[in-house]
Amino acid sequence: MSIFKLKDSAAAKAVSVFAGVAMALTLVFGGAVAPAQAQTVEELTAQISSLLAMISSLQAQLSNMGGTTTTTGVSYNFTKNLTMGDSGADVLNLQKVLNMSSDTMIAASGVGSKGNETEYFGGLTKAAVIKFQNKYASEILTPVGLTAGTGFVGASTRAKLNAMTVATTPTTPVDPTTPVVTPAGTGLTISAGSQPAATLAVSSAARIPFTKVILTASADGDVVVNSLLIERTGLAADAAFAGIILLDEDGTQIGIAKTLNSLHQATVGENFTVKAGTSKTVTIAGNMVAAATMASYRGQVGSLSVIGVNTSAAVNGALPIMGTAHTMNDSLSIGSATPARGVNDPNATATKEVGVDGYTFSSIKVTAGSAEKIRLHSIRWNQSGSVSASDLGNLKTYVDGVAYDVMVSSDGKYYTSTFGTGLVVDKGLAKEITIKGDIISGSGRTIAFDLYKNTDLYVTGETYGYGITPASTGTGFSTGTPWYDASVVTVSNGSLQGSKSTTVEAQNIAENVANQVLGGFDIEAKGEAISVASMVFNVTLTGSSAAASSAVGQVDDITNVSLVDANGSVVAGPVDAAYTSVSAQTTGTITFTDTVTFQLGKGTYTLKGQLGTNFVNDQTIIIDTNPTDDWTTVTGQTTGNSITPTPDATLTSNTMTLKTGTAVISTSASPVAQNVVAGAQGFVMANFQFDATASGEDVKFNTLVLNNTVTGANSEYQTGCQLFDGTTALNTGSNIKDIASGETAAQTFTLDSAGLVIPKGTLKTIALKCNISASASGDTYLWSMTAAQTGSGLDSGSTITTATPTGSGQIMTATTGGTFTVVKDDSSPSYKIVAAGTTDVVLAKLKFTGTNEAINLKKLGLQLTAASSSPSDLTRVTLWDGTTQVGVATFTSTDYATSTLTTDFMIPKDGSKVMTIKGDLAKIGTSQVGTQGALLKVNFDGGYTASTQGVGAQSGTTINTTSASDTAVDGVRVFRAYPEFAKINVSNTVLISSTDVELYKFSITAKDADGLSDGIGLNQVTVNVATSSASAVSGTTTVTNLEVYAYTDSSFSNPVSGYTNGLLATAAATLVTGDNEVEFSSVLNIPAGATYYFKVEGDTTLTAGTGTFSGNVTTKISGDAAYPAMATLMGTETTVDADTNNDFVWSGHATTTSALAHVDWSNGYLVDGLPSGGSSAQTISK
Repeated sequence: MSIFKLKDSAAAKAVSVFAGVAMALTLVFGGAVAPAQAQTVEELTAQISSLLAMISSLQAQLSNMGGTTTTTGVSYNFTKNLTMGDSGADVLNLQKVLNMSSDTMIAASGVGSKGNETEYFGGLTKAAVIKFQNKYASEILTPVGLTAGTGFVGASTRAKLNAMTVATTPTTPVDPTTPVVTPAGTGLTISAGSQPAATLAVSSAARIPFTKVILTASADGDVVVNSLLIERTGLAADAAFAGIILLDEDGTQIGIAKTLNSLHQATVGENFTVKAGTSKTVTIAGNMVAAATMASYRGQVGSLSVIGVNTSAAVNGALPIMGTAHTMNDSLSIGSATPARGVNDPNATATKEVGVDGYTFSSIKVTAGSAEKIRLHSIRWNQSGSVSASDLGNLKTYVDGVAYDVMVSSDGKYYTSTFGTGLVVDKGLAKEITIKGDIISGSGRTIAFDLYKNTDLYVTGETYGYGITPASTGTGFSTGTPWYDASVVTVSNGSLQGSKSTTVEAQNIAENVANQVLGGFDIEAKGEAISVASMVFNVTLTGSSAAASSAVGQVDDITNVSLVDANGSVVAGPVDAAYTSVSAQTTGTITFTDTVTFQLGKGTYTLKGQLGTNFVNDQTIIIDTNPTDDWTTVTGQTTGNSITPTPDATLTSNTMTLKTGTAVISTSASPVAQNVVAGAQGFVMANFQFDATASGEDVKFNTLVLNNTVTGANSEYQTGCQLFDGTTALNTGSNIKDIASGETAAQTFTLDSAGLVIPKGTLKTIALKCNISASASGDTYLWSMTAAQTGSGLDSGSTITTATPTGSGQIMTATTGGTFTVVKDDSSPSYKIVAAGTTDVVLAKLKFTGTNEAINLKKLGLQLTAASSSPSDLTRVTLWDGTTQVGVATFTSTDYATSTLTTDFMIPKDGSKVMTIKGDLAKIGTSQVGTQGALLKVNFDGGYTASTQGVGAQSGTTINTTSASDTAVDGVRVFRAYPEFAKINVSNTVLISSTDVELYKFSITAKDADGLSDGIGLNQVTVNVATSSASAVSGTTTVTNLEVYAYTDSSFSNPVSGYTNGLLATAAATLVTGDNEVEFSSVLNIPAGATYYFKVEGDTTLTAGTGTFSGNVTTKISGDAAYPAMATLMGTETTVDADTNNDFVWSGHATTTSALAHVDWSNGYLVDGLPSGGSSAQTISK
């Protein structure tokens, strides 16, 4: 136990010094009434300076009067076990030992703290014992096989306690000023810090920093500082300050705000530690009054001085320390923060049991005003309930789903969360702040997370930077204390609740078999583990007589009943059921008197027992219980309190029905009748279904009799016949059956020792698989099950004979090997322009169709069929099964390639599968092998069927394709770069009579594979214009002077260079209806990757008729219907322009930008975005 006191001489001197200070203050501040007279500021300042000098002198005397600490050990011998609820001298001395160390103390202050120990073992003592046990785990817990403290003081804990009391008992006289334990620091030095800049102390502002001081602990130990004594100095009134606070280095408030007393002083802060040899800077700050009050003190200049330090260590340094003087101001309007009860706040008293996790205790919403954005820095919750900090766990403050840790004050009542660099709330918006946590203990106590004062929410403004005092007008908030009075939660005992189990389903059960399911319940313990000393379950039988002499099952025929948990462990029993009376033997009870402890959480508990042989088919068993009435002596294992289980209602489990063992057998309609390839291995000849859904127990078969019908008199072609339960063979080794020649009737299959087990309530499908001889061809095989089968009950051993199986089976016809065909799939791509150097270009999609058996494709023959291409245009061809590459084809010096597949490509039996052919295209350019304008067509080669072959999955034979015709894909056309066309909507679709009317807009992008090409050249487009038919009534629309402009931006504001205002060309003054070729004044080059934007304008004339005018103009860019017919793949611009298909003339710039005479020009045949019929049309009308 630690006792803090001052030496008598020091105390006397201290009284003398403080008396002198008080006298001086009285003289200066009017303790005696003097004649009224005016004093100048200079005179007041002189008086204050004189007083400060006096205080400094007195403080210097005090600095040599530091108190010392005397710690006395506990001398006591612990001889009995202790637990929560005990009382007496043992508990008192236990608390004294626990309070010897700060990390195991009962409480920092109040009941249970040092000097305030009691004789009662409560929750605080238990929590401290747990800390003590964890601290000395190797000596207390490990020897008895524990890993965490329990709070129970047993033999190993007492041994450690006794060792410590002996160790701390003085054996020789000890100076009471000499600590027995490790001493605290003997000195604390205080000095001025870097003071804040002078500014305005604005009304309603919070945490305005006035003074910073540095506290340095001596190197010989930590120093605990209890508080600082602050005095308001300067020419300002106390009433300008709403409160004085102490701030830690990170801005966290230490303690609560204090008001100035009649001596203009306030003691601020709470216990905090300055580590040995280190320094801590703290700030004295002020919370200012509202504007209405501040108006009376406008212009006054005030400061806050540190005049004393409350600590047991000797204080060094000159006091007072005065920081910065600020000017009182009521005119600056800073931001505001308006709180209200949050939507997540419970807003009602509640009772929650021990063990509730993640409970929302309190929640507030903070809304920023219109003056400025605000920043939330921290919140300080006041837990005003009676629980201790150790009763709560995992406490976090949440904002926007982010969890922030809480720091607990030394008295365990304040919980502070800081929000990092702060959370900004925009003007008019809000954030919700919530505190959640777990209720660990504290039964019978209360929890309430209030906000004691409005300054416990630290808010600053983003514009002016001042701390903002939140308003007190929001829902749930007041001007008094607490500022926010939260809802109270009362901590209750744990609870125990039962319910019908849905996982223990209604089912069939058997007689004379142990551990049959009788019923099941879900039981949930909340808050703490709970023990039940007695549990009664009621039994009701149906379908039986009540007479004791009846030959059917009665309640007392149910024996060896156990209560089993979800892991299969017996927690109570076995016991026998008892009927209600001789005259009522169809009702009764099952009573467990074993104490069952239900751990935290929800578990399923099943009653299992054995039914006597008197039970008959279709008798039912129903189990029910009323937890409130039928479960007795229910006790919480943490609180020790009696608990009433719920609900107070009858819970009835699912009905169990007594059934004899049985199985219904049928031959499945799957697989369907089909061809089977000669040589097939493990072919499924038939499937048999065994249905035990109506059985009371699992059914086992050791032999099965199957019927085999064969045409062709070659039954011996069936060998290696086995029955399979999924992937498990039921007859192996010598039990594998080969069908002998001429055996076409019943075939008995002897199963391995494990046999075939059909669990009750289930249905199984058993497959018969046989190998078919390679010599078989044209024979048919039919397997079925026509005779009743004999099995036994797996647990009871009783003989079970099934009914005659149903179903006739399907005919399997032996045939020669499989075949497959290859054709172009409908999803194969159409003709497309692509860039040289592009990889994984889809060239074709081929469909493979197999018959008779699945075929694993091993190689594929391909060929280049376009005369305009050569193998050098392809660097690689790959084969794909969906997203999986299965092979590579290589074209060397010829147009033919055979690929060897590296991964299985399985063509399904009597089904189809699609393979994708992809290619990597050669580059085009200087020193590159690719050909500008080459048309690449990679097709299946049907002219040489042996180049495409696979292996039969059943027969194992090599099979060539039967397809003898080549496929014909559309192919891809390759250029170094190519254009991509896109229509753009015009700005106005209303037709007017004017010049330069916008008729059409489009864009062209130069595409390539690597961004390193010279882009494309464009020399001609064809504008197709159509106007509405002339009408004497509706009027006439004409278009003249067609012009095409080009721009480098989508806003059409930056014309391309080299042309006047971006004008590429003007068509004839008089246009034709239909195509109008627009040849540019010079080649327009579009860089690689760039997009240019084009606009078509014309002069429109609207001639009125006799009636209402109606007319329109429809415009589009024409495409080309075919690739130009030329002797070479590419031509000069003149050659291309001379072709019939010359609507869109462009160059892919194979090696450099192309002049008109270069043989590097093509037309618009299927340019991306420009179909043969032209682009999407644009119509403007009136």
